[in-house]
Amino acid sequence: MQKYENIERVSYEAVEDLRNDNIENAEIRFAPLQHINEGLSPLEIVKAAFNGLIQGEKDFGGNFNLILCGMRQHNDSVEVAKLAIENLHHKVVGFDLAGPEFNYPPKNHLEACNLISASDVGLTIHAGEAADLSYIEDAVLNCKAQRIGHGWQIIDGCKKDGDIFVPDSEIAEVVLERQIPLEICISSNVKSGASEVSIDNHPALGLLKSGFRVTLNTDNRLMADTTLSKEFKKAKESLNLESSDEEILIKNSYDSLFSNL
Repeated sequence: MQKYENIERVSYEAVEDLRNDNIENAEIRFAPLQHINEGLSPLEIVKAAFNGLIQGEKDFGGNFNLILCGMRQHNDSVEVAKLAIENLHHKVVGFDLAGPEFNYPPKNHLEACNLISASDVGLTIHAGEAADLSYIEDAVLNCKAQRIGHGWQIIDGCKKDGDIFVPDSEIAEVVLERQIPLEICISSNVKSGASEVSIDNHPALGLLKSGFRVTLNTDNRLMADTTLSKEFKKAKESLNLESSDEEILIKNSYDSLFSNL
């Protein structure tokens, strides 16, 4: 994915795959500065992804946008944030802090987050998958994240009352009260080995029933060998997801699109 035509093709085929899974709206995230090894400029990379989306929408329908990722282990998040802000007209709707979570707290990228918060670009931050609750706290309270990537470790800021997670910390109260979306990815959480969570004890459904704004996502469909349909099927088979819960999850996802927040 170092050539313009390849990035364009991958973007186009992502739309095709999503439409084949009956998905009408999605925000596709990638890290543009991972694709500069053969001389493409960051702007050219965004344009290639944009053109792939546009052609995919023409051929398959749907509405698809881009989230640009800054990699938290690098020092170029400000460049990516500026790139996102300058490319709203190229279907960029969000900025994300991705990459290894542990030892790379969101506050290391506060300048980039502040730039995004002052713009029309949405801000999501990976937190609460491979590190502790303090990373969610940092992402929300210090960096003003509008959504949290993964975020299931918010349970560490709650007490259990039967099957319900009741906030027992400031950050859990804030996430619940503000209805900050949690972008939960069951298969990826289990397969990554980043924590001890398993399909049998995954708190996704418990958080949903506790009133948190949970959404189901795929994370990396290739590496996790999944689709969104598979994620819902897994939630039904392993977490006893009911049709009423499914309706809430879908509504949560639509309401949590950056264009709708």
